[in-house]
Amino acid sequence: MKNGKNMKRKARVALALALCAALAVMLTACGGSGSSASAEPAKLNFSDAVNDIEALDGKAVTLTGYMATLSPLSGDYIYLMNMPYQSCPFCIPNTTQLANTMAVYAAKGNSFDYTDRPVRISGTMEVGDFTDDYGYQYGYRIKDASYEVVDLSDVSEDYALYQALAEDGVIADIYAMFDYLHFVCQWTEYQSTGVDESGNEISYYLYPGDVSGYLESDSAYGYKTQASEDYFPTLVERVKSVSADGLTELVDVLDAAQAAEKYAREQLDGGKYTYDEATDKFTLDEDAQLYQNYSDVYLKFDEWLAKYQL
Repeated sequence: MKNGKNMKRKARVALALALCAALAVMLTACGGSGSSASAEPAKLNFSDAVNDIEALDGKAVTLTGYMATLSPLSGDYIYLMNMPYQSCPFCIPNTTQLANTMAVYAAKGNSFDYTDRPVRISGTMEVGDFTDDYGYQYGYRIKDASYEVVDLSDVSEDYALYQALAEDGVIADIYAMFDYLHFVCQWTEYQSTGVDESGNEISYYLYPGDVSGYLESDSAYGYKTQASEDYFPTLVERVKSVSADGLTELVDVLDAAQAAEKYAREQLDGGKYTYDEATDKFTLDEDAQLYQNYSDVYLKFDEWLAKYQL
């Protein structure tokens, strides 16, 4: 299946509106200096809203987080995240938005050395319409930036839990879960590709039988694992193994995701969809509700992520 999804886009008031650098290559070391715009810059948090960011246009700012492991080869800029050991796992699934991530540009003539340690970025906030080397667009960035490594010897108990989750890898698996959840909630918006008798590539929307096939397939594009009865309980147990009672909000997210998945599967199994012969496309009878269920769960997850600040 080709993941070219003609889907509804929902605006998200979050820290960054950048595209996920899914095709970016590993950041390599170049040099790591830039220039700070002020001795007393404004301190940013990953949970700051868009209007908070826009008010700082042209002003000196600082932001503490982790460099994404996937960033441009040149080191001219990086993606800064509030979670360690990840590339860009928090792209809001099936949208062009990054959550809890900020694009940070080094001063002209300088570049960033990659480090997996937490860093404090200092630079100037710039609001505008930006397109990076990969064609990704965002509405603001930090420019003329430098960084320093931060000592986390006094890290809080809550953040220690968060870092343990990152090291376990369960957060990345939860992000992958959202790809599955979107599929079962919005399968009518997905397209598959094939080749006709003349050898030409053709595209067509999924049929219910196609969806059932993907749910039963263990191929690279299949969702057999996610569609199994023990999938969500296993994710919950992995979270609880990190902390039995310190991550209840994340467990709530997974419970809500399971409920949304159950509702979507009931709609599929119950034939709650309509076929339009003119477009050769199915429409979900409860399309708006299904998308809302998916969106509500993801935004709840996004809000949980944004709670953790260095």
